[in-house]
Amino acid sequence: MSKSVEEVNDEIVGKGGLLTIIYFDIHGNSAEIIQNSMVEMVGRLTHELGVVYATGEIEEPIEYEGMHSTCAEVKLLVRDLNSLINVCFRYGPIGIDLLRPEEVKLSLPQLHDILLNISQTSQEYSQFMYDKIMTPEDKVNFNKQLINRAELAKKIIEKGKEKK
Repeated sequence: MSKSVEEVNDEIVGKGGLLTIIYFDIHGNSAEIIQNSMVEMVGRLTHELGVVYATGEIEEPIEYEGMHSTCAEVKLLVRDLNSLINVCFRYGPIGIDLLRPEEVKLSLPQLHDILLNISQTSQEYSQFMYDKIMTPEDKVNFNKQLINRAELAKKIIEKGKEKK
């Protein structure tokens, strides 16, 4: 006998999962393209690591001054907080409502994994910006800023050692 949606929700949330509603928007020149893109995105969500299910309602596109916009409300069940963070990084929702559980407790290893995930994603984004978007002049200025930040970090560390 297959389980009901509520039974699946209870089981996964009981093991550290989260039940959420996440909101997305998309904008473009063609109502059909943005509608299809939103359908495709919600479909891709179901295949993300740690996602148990994703079901969504997509609004009919609206048009304003030649631009079309639509939004989606997606009910999402994930196995853990790290999976939800990955979805947020990859898909950039405009809003999130956490439905269950009422409280989230993390062990130190879980928090460590989450922070490493955030750090890695941030580094990948920074590398993308550096490689694909910055002009050569921007890169020179950015490298100077990195050197200055490293020097400031050294000073902060030294001050911290002196206070101990």
